[in-house]
Amino acid sequence: MSMRKLPTNSKGFTLIEVLVAGVILIITVSAMTLVYRTASISSLTASKNVNFSGSVGLILNTIKSEIRGTNASTALEGSGEIGGVNYTWSSTLISKKGPPARFEPDSGKWVVPPEKFFLWQVELTISSEAKEKHYSFKEISWLAK
Repeated sequence: MSMRKLPTNSKGFTLIEVLVAGVILIITVSAMTLVYRTASISSLTASKNVNFSGSVGLILNTIKSEIRGTNASTALEGSGEIGGVNYTWSSTLISKKGPPARFEPDSGKWVVPPEKFFLWQVELTISSEAKEKHYSFKEISWLAK
């Protein structure tokens, strides 16, 4: 009985080598998929935050314009939407003042100017999807006359 020897010049891979290479490939593809998914979620979250934060300045400018554009001396409020971000605001008058009294040399009397400067407390709520933030700030307005 003679034993046959395998040829030493085989030109293929063994089953074990193919299985190990397949497992390594699957692990690598799975890891890359997880990294891509995490990066995609992070990018989407960052994009939403940038949109939200970028809208805050525009909203503040809009509210300031509305407060300064009216000659009201009572509470003001409003709401709106800018760039997919919703907001509501209300303002309460804190104080009303005028310029300081001045001496009129011709008449020899002190002249007290009318109260035309208003200080407002503004409460602002901004919301977008599941995110909501509250802001509180003071704003000044004045009568044009």
